[in-house]
Amino acid sequence: MRLGAVLHGLAQLCAGGASTDALATTVLMSNGLINRLEGIRDAAVRQHAAQGGSYGALVTSISVIRATAQSRRDTLLKKDPSEMERWATEGD
Repeated sequence: MRLGAVLHGLAQLCAGGASTDALATTVLMSNGLINRLEGIRDAAVRQHAAQGGSYGALVTSISVIRATAQSRRDTLLKKDPSEMERWATEGD
C-alpha cells in the first residue's frame, strides 16, 4: 500500500500540480516506507553477520570503506532489533 501510494505521489510530482493534500500523503507514505526499508536493511545486516558474512561483502553492498561498514554493523549488533526490524522478520 505504501509503495503504491509513494509511486502515485511520484507520478503526481512528475506531472506537476499535485494538491497540498496529495503532497502531504506522499510525505506520510514516504516516511512509512523509509522506516520499513531501514528495518529490512538492518534485519539483513544482522542476519548477514549471524551467518558469518564478511565485512568485505558488506562493504560491497553499502559502498563504504571497510571501517565504516564495520562500525555500522557493530553498532547495529549492540542494539536490540528495532520495531521495524522485527516487522521485517516476523511480519505485522
